Amino acid sequence: MFLFAWAVSAPLWGQYGGFGGPSILSRGGNAGSRAGSRPIGFRPFAGVSGNYYTNLNLFNNAASASSFTTGDSFGATATAGLQGYKSSARSSTAVDLLLSYYWVSRQGASRGLSESVNVSHSRQISRRVMWFVGANGQSTNRSVVFANQRFSPDPVPELTPQNEEIFDTRTYRGMAATGFSFQKSARLSFSAQGAAFGAERRSVRLADSRGFMGSGTAQYSLSRRQFVGATFTYGTFYFPGSFGETSYYAPQGFYGVSLNQAWSFQVMAGVFRAKTTRLTSVALDPFIAELTGQRTALEIFNGNNMGFSGGAGIAGRLREWSLGITAMRGINPGNGVYLTNQMTSVNLNLGHDLGRSASWSLFARAAETKALTQQIGNARYYSAGSSLSYRLNGYLSLVGNASLYRTEAAGQRIKLDRFSASVGLYFSPGELPIHVF
Repeated sequence: MFLFAWAVSAPLWGQYGGFGGPSILSRGGNAGSRAGSRPIGFRPFAGVSGNYYTNLNLFNNAASASSFTTGDSFGATATAGLQGYKSSARSSTAVDLLLSYYWVSRQGASRGLSESVNVSHSRQISRRVMWFVGANGQSTNRSVVFANQRFSPDPVPELTPQNEEIFDTRTYRGMAATGFSFQKSARLSFSAQGAAFGAERRSVRLADSRGFMGSGTAQYSLSRRQFVGATFTYGTFYFPGSFGETSYYAPQGFYGVSLNQAWSFQVMAGVFRAKTTRLTSVALDPFIAELTGQRTALEIFNGNNMGFSGGAGIAGRLREWSLGITAMRGINPGNGVYLTNQMTSVNLNLGHDLGRSASWSLFARAAETKALTQQIGNARYYSAGSSLSYRLNGYLSLVGNASLYRTEAAGQRIKLDRFSASVGLYFSPGELPIHVF
């Protein structure tokens, strides 16, 4: 039922969850900040694991050094975290904290601490008005193996997917959002929100990004199981330095239905229009180049792009099996190489309870990025993985994980394949949180 719960609130975020659709469409997972109806619940967890990685890369800032090197490595990881919530008759607060220290045998490649924190708070101001505020942040030096997609507290959308970062450089990401919803009648509701985000990469060879957005939504319930609505989003993101700025707007319509008590479906469709201004390097006339000694000059580039924006998702549970399939398309501020781009992605998440002590999960993702203002060629990202968790007793669990990643970028001039595998022992007084790695 989590897709139905998302459908009630997520159209607020229109274009923003990764700049392509509702946050659940880019995660494909359930927000786990709350569990059951208890007024308070906090659950710590910690663990250690042994790891093996292929093609860890080091993106060097030194002009005299080779800028990009790769290598395989064994390693170890220590992880600790806290997940919890507190609710009352009129308010609810959720916290999710994850800390991971990575050590690898290959010197200089992706050692260090990675952190992720998500906090959200909502309050019922009156019988018809609800207010929320939330923030999430992350610091990591891994492009694909630290993507804390577990418990981003809705309704704050997640950032551009970490799996689409190409290089293992230190990246800092943060977002803050706030908004209101107004229940006009039993069937009709309105909502509005605003958010700001930032992404900074330690490597000076990669572009940073900042942005702001605002959106409004109207939703109408056709019945207890069906609803329709429309949302409009306007935002801007820019790249500090000389990389430019993009402003966009995106109207969308949506429809959702609860097929039965276990299965839900939603579809969103609309368009986006993006206007970009940036500096580009152009070749000078040979005669001018001969006189000045300069072969290139900077020129202001103005671009306008329009495209389809939307997504669809179906999720449900059948006995011991759970399934979620989502697809989305929209624009985002890129990964430091692709600055303003259109991304199309498909996600699959499958889970299976193997009795009372074990569980198994599978994920798969395929995405394509098309640069809107650069002649750089499309980028494609593929990933798939599986994990198995076995509870040894009430506090200890044995967890194994294996994943494959492929990145093709810059017209296939960049090709990266990565395999990662981990086996670890984790302590948790309750059910082990999913996607620990």
